[in-house]
Amino acid sequence: MQDARNVRLWMIAVLACVVALVYWPSTAFLYQQWMDTASKTYTHGWLILVVCIVLVFRSRRELAAAPAHPSRAALLALACVSAAWLVFYRGSIEGLEVPLLPLIFWLAVTATFGWSVGRLLLFPVAYFYFAVPIWYGGPLQRLTVVAMHSVLALTGPQAIISGDLIHIPNGTFEIEAGCSGLHYMIVGLAVAALYGEQRYEPWRTRWLQLGLMAALALLANWVRVYTIIQAGYLTNMQSHLVRHHYEFGWGVFAVALLVFFWLAPRLEPRTAAESVAAAPLPERDTAVGTGIAGFVATIAALVALPALGAAARLAHPAAPAGTAGPLDPAGAWRAVPVDDRSTWQPAFAGADELQRHAFGNAAGATVEVLTVLYRTQRQGAELVGETSSLFGDYLQPLTEQVVPGAAGAFREAEVVDRNDYRSLLWWRYQVAGRTLVRPFIQQLWYGLNATVWNPPSRLVALRTACREDCSSARDTLREFIAESDVR
Repeated sequence: MQDARNVRLWMIAVLACVVALVYWPSTAFLYQQWMDTASKTYTHGWLILVVCIVLVFRSRRELAAAPAHPSRAALLALACVSAAWLVFYRGSIEGLEVPLLPLIFWLAVTATFGWSVGRLLLFPVAYFYFAVPIWYGGPLQRLTVVAMHSVLALTGPQAIISGDLIHIPNGTFEIEAGCSGLHYMIVGLAVAALYGEQRYEPWRTRWLQLGLMAALALLANWVRVYTIIQAGYLTNMQSHLVRHHYEFGWGVFAVALLVFFWLAPRLEPRTAAESVAAAPLPERDTAVGTGIAGFVATIAALVALPALGAAARLAHPAAPAGTAGPLDPAGAWRAVPVDDRSTWQPAFAGADELQRHAFGNAAGATVEVLTVLYRTQRQGAELVGETSSLFGDYLQPLTEQVVPGAAGAFREAEVVDRNDYRSLLWWRYQVAGRTLVRPFIQQLWYGLNATVWNPPSRLVALRTACREDCSSARDTLREFIAESDVR
């Protein structure tokens, strides 16, 4: 029994290592998030990982006693999820790629040993998602602003709230994403989930505990923000809390945890019958097989698709870089110097080609044209991603829509700069022979093609001023496209 227990644990550990290595871009992304001491939102990830390992080790007797029946359905699902991961990775869609990593590991274990073992690992794998960047603080941020608006209206000081800014008589506070309390919420829910699992609570009680913790985490963050605002007002923004509010927040959150541990056992008293029903199943005396055959098949499935994709891309290298000639519009349009002081300063890291042109007509209209070319996209060098910005640092989009035209559809954005100067921006993508206007579809289409070759990708964008209104600017862009070779 002891040998079988050790073999199962070692095989599960090997599967975890293989998943982490083969799907290393997601592993590296998690590492960066867990080490990000600037935003700090996921720095608890290391602790979550340790808890998951302990949970698996705690179930070692049940894991050894469970019968090993490799699951073909799980193996097929593993192949499908692996293919989806490869598409999302090549398309640089981290929001869909990284969350698949724990699922891939769970499917690998289930494919190797069957549902009996997979069921035992459901909670540890699900718990790991508390360390995965799938949590967003936008709603919490808006709730915090609304809460401060209501409380300050009752207690003072007098405050004027504009968006995320709270103006008090002697200073201004910004409710940034880090002030949303997202980190406290994630950690709090993780504590509540672990609390319920350790006590083998029924699911109804667990949901009540999670709801209680969510309410306490919200309240703790509101108390933190409110206290900091009051401290700033009373000390003319000189309070220590104004400068070190993050550490103060954890102190308030610690009080919320104490309240949770006091209230949680009172949500639903555990009867003797519930305790017996919730107790873990007794282990069997003997283990049924070790799952070696399923283990080998699973390792092959984990490695196969990424390896085949890499081999196919090596066989179809990226096309050599080429320089596109300048646009040559006909009619009344002529080339004019590009304004180096233009508020349109797009950024595309790692682009193989980035060209800017400007054209004017006799009526005084000017159209700025941007073309960006990537021989092959990758994380950190892509048309759509954190390192790319079509609007730059000075333009703020107000509205977006897709506009049809004789030369094909464009994506349109009405933008405004810091001087309230409005302009119209049109753009579209060309990926693997297709013209696309939706950023996500561009990423997905590129990811599908990039699994087996290195498709080139291109962005074409045009901008003109909204002199009277943006309807006339739209007509200007249509006229320019009709008389030029913009594709």
